[in-house]
Amino acid sequence: MRLTLSLVLSCVAASSPLTAQSPTRLARVPDAARPAIDSLIAIAVAESLPTEPLVQKALEGTAKGVPPDRLVSGVRRGLLQLREARTIVARAMPAGQSVPEGHVAAVAAALARGLNPTVVERLVAVAPSEPPAPALHATADLMAHGFNADSAADLLVEAHDKGLRGDRLLDVATAANHELQRAGGRTQADALAKVRAMLPNVPAPVTPVTHHAPKGS
Repeated sequence: MRLTLSLVLSCVAASSPLTAQSPTRLARVPDAARPAIDSLIAIAVAESLPTEPLVQKALEGTAKGVPPDRLVSGVRRGLLQLREARTIVARAMPAGQSVPEGHVAAVAAALARGLNPTVVERLVAVAPSEPPAPALHATADLMAHGFNADSAADLLVEAHDKGLRGDRLLDVATAANHELQRAGGRTQADALAKVRAMLPNVPAPVTPVTHHAPKGS
């Protein structure tokens, strides 16, 4: 889970608008897709949106052999998600506070994984001055294991209220997933109740948990 988060955070950290390096970085993109993708990235720059998520989407799709038309469509969806993400973050931030670009990139990644915008906004609003990626990633991972999105968010908000931050929120999700996998037919509700009773003393994981692949967009 932390490996996936590190990829998200690296994307967030490098989410400043592209410079003249962009043609070189996109050299591997098929010629049939590159002009449209360049145009979409230029739109993101003009709208002061993070561009690195779009570059990464184009490069990842190219590496997977995605056809040019689907590649362009994927980058276009990424641009729409960035726009939606900025709106969500703006609503969650205190009045008069600027919208952090890293927040926008993290929220867009969460939307791409299938998180409900209402749940995303709630998680950002809990601690608008803190990077939202850990809480968002933990929620998405819980959902991938069949947990209800609102119930997962409830658990993480409670964990935050009890002082857990950053990777410790990932530990909360991992603990719930471990509890779900225990023998005896434990349900998602049972697992959440067990972890909630541990807060804030949720142990760091010592054994791997089965992870589901993120839902792309």
